[in-house]
Amino acid sequence: MQVSVERTGPCEAKVSFTVPREVFDREYKAALKASGKNVKMKGFRPGKLPMEILEREFGAQVRQHAVEHFLGQAYNKAVEDNEFKPVGHERVDASGIDLEGSTDLEHSFEISLAPEIELGNYKGLEVANEIEPVADGELDDAISELTQQRSTPEPAGPEGIPETGMAVCSLLWVKDDETLLEREGLSLAPLVPPPGVESDAFQKALTGAHDGDEIELEMTVPDDFETEELRGQPATCKIQVTEAFALCAPADEELWALLETENEEDFREKVRLRIGEAKQSAENARQETVLLEGLLAVHEFDTPARMVEQQLQARRQNMARELAQSGVPEADIEAKLKEQADDLQADNEKAVKALFLINRIAEEEKLTVEQEELMAEVQAIATRHQAKVDDVIEYYKKNNLFQQIQMELLERKIRVFLRENAKIVEV
Repeated sequence: MQVSVERTGPCEAKVSFTVPREVFDREYKAALKASGKNVKMKGFRPGKLPMEILEREFGAQVRQHAVEHFLGQAYNKAVEDNEFKPVGHERVDASGIDLEGSTDLEHSFEISLAPEIELGNYKGLEVANEIEPVADGELDDAISELTQQRSTPEPAGPEGIPETGMAVCSLLWVKDDETLLEREGLSLAPLVPPPGVESDAFQKALTGAHDGDEIELEMTVPDDFETEELRGQPATCKIQVTEAFALCAPADEELWALLETENEEDFREKVRLRIGEAKQSAENARQETVLLEGLLAVHEFDTPARMVEQQLQARRQNMARELAQSGVPEADIEAKLKEQADDLQADNEKAVKALFLINRIAEEEKLTVEQEELMAEVQAIATRHQAKVDDVIEYYKKNNLFQQIQMELLERKIRVFLRENAKIVEV
């Protein structure tokens, strides 16, 4: 078999190969004979079926396997001889090969290659530390939110809904006697207005309301409403209170017990500590993003066009699926995709570049994802979704998603590596 390779771009190559007809026929006949070795057919001993019967029963399948065998040989030879780094597991197109003729088999296919990245400096990069200490106001707000979360609803009584209470309501958006949106059983709180409704007016209207009260408020149709021509238009928000509640706060001792403390001072200190940990985690993520985006800005390299296009189509499909799940009519989905086309493309190109840069740094630093790390992540996924580990493994195998998990874990590793090897500048 003759194999030739032509570089058609920075990240693409064209592989051409020729298989002499007699070589292909010999491979085909040997495979055809092997396929009938254990076939039992009345009137014939096992392994003694005539070639014409084997051809009729298994010919098409065996011929296709023989083609795939030579395609694989050509692919492997091209990669090994040229020290290529192919991208992913591209499916080689075998259409157009003349399997029935008498001439030699000739075929060409293209493969995508990983870009050649000359790494610049990626250690000791400067990044600002923007974390701020936990303020007393943040601490008070966190304790207030925790108190509200642990509060239990009780009928509001004659005073109606307090400012810190809540209500179970039905909600209706109306414009020119046309219903735009209708929801039942919504939980609403005076301090959290529905989209499009002015905050102070809603708070004033819902505070003091009782079971059965009806409220009408002016509103503006939100900018993300599913019908584009109605966005920004004036409308009416109609609310009917089904049940009005006041929230009964838990006792201090109950809150203290949540964080395994026994007094107010220890409780506040533990809340402060947890807020600080959350702020530090967020600051770490911000620093990692700044470092990675800075490296992307100074590393210029080409990316495989076919891979970029495939990833872009996958993003479009995911966005379309999410829009459909959120209730956007099918007729409006394509319009929204067109609106977001430039942003989708820019984000996609950036993500593909980041993928290759992360892999290049991992290769340089010999950082890999170990089996134990992969299984720990699977366990975490199972815990989050309250599923069995074996079911998660089966799902990810079935949908070929393990490589995606590995890439996510590798990215986390590289991001932490960049931050831990950066020069953190205190502001």
